[in-house]
This record gives sequence, structure tokens and C-alpha cells, in this order.
Amino acid sequence: MNSSEFYNAIKLIASKKDSIALINLNEFRRLKRINGEYKWIPFKIGKLPAIPIKTSDFKEAFRGTNELVNIRLTPIWTYLTNGKQVITPKIESFEFTEYSKQRKHYSLSLQYVINPHYLSNSNWHNIFDKALAQKENAIEWNKQSKSILLTSIDKQTLQNFLKIYQSELQEFNTIYEESVQTAKDLNIYQKKLK
Repeated sequence: MNSSEFYNAIKLIASKKDSIALINLNEFRRLKRINGEYKWIPFKIGKLPAIPIKTSDFKEAFRGTNELVNIRLTPIWTYLTNGKQVITPKIESFEFTEYSKQRKHYSLSLQYVINPHYLSNSNWHNIFDKALAQKENAIEWNKQSKSILLTSIDKQTLQNFLKIYQSELQEFNTIYEESVQTAKDLNIYQKKLK
């Protein structure tokens, strides 16, 4: 990779800000209290096939030494319908490194780090040793794909989707808010048991 390709790759990834993709509804789980137990369960809303997810921004981290310059871009995904941040099992980042010692060269790598705040992959025996539940845990995206960036849907298809599933997406927002309250209740319960 030469310097031109390196900087063009950074520009290309940064240009994906505000892209929107439709993600299969089956990949999401909601937090619900059933018979006194907290459970993450899959859910259905009418005939809604997908949830629109937006790459709303990138968290940037920069590190520089005499030997290298490192830039890390981590996508921040939000639900298009309510603007709330999406939580995934892994924190996924692009890491760009320019090495300046001896022979100048460049590298691009994908980094996957287990997300300590993703709770639905925990069993209830160790959930209270994990991070405290936050409102973002209301609905979690069980993202399995190694594709780190969301390919944007074309505007006309998105407008048609939003029009057809308007009432279902409104119901999704209602379910999200109900699950936020459940996450707050779990947070209080975790604090009592710690």
C-alpha cells in the first residue's frame, strides 16, 4: 500500500458516515422481564423484516511516536427511527498505521474487541459480575457479520421502506422505550447485588 492508497482508504471509510442499511430483525434481541426474570428475547413486529441502522459517526483515536502514526476509526451505529446508539457483541475498528522508522510503509487492519457492555451473551450466573446494564442494552444487535461497514441502501428504496413500515417502526420505538425501563430496573438490581 502506498501513501496515496493509504490516505484514500481513510477518506473512503470516513465517507460512509450517514450511510443507512437495513438489518434483518432476527439479529436483534430485546430485554424483557418475564415472571420476575430478565431475559433477552427475539421479537417480531407485524411483518417488519428489518431495522434501519445508520452509521452516524466514527469515534477517532490517534497515537503518534517517532516510529509510527496510528489512527483508529470505530463506527458508531444508531437506530434510524430514534437515534439511539446500537450495542454489538464486539467493538469493531479500522486501524491505519504509518510506519516511519527505516523504510516508510503503511498498514490497514480490522480490529475486533469483545464489548464488555454487551450483556445478552452472558448467562444469568455471571451477569452480575459484568458491566452494569445501561439504556443501550434495551435492544442489542447480535451482529455476526464480519462486514464492518454498512453498505448504504439507495434513498428511494429507503423512503419506500419507511413509508410501508411506518406503524411497525413506531411500534419498534415503543418497544425500545419499554426495554429501556427494563434495563434501568436491571441496573438497580445489579447494584443491589454487587
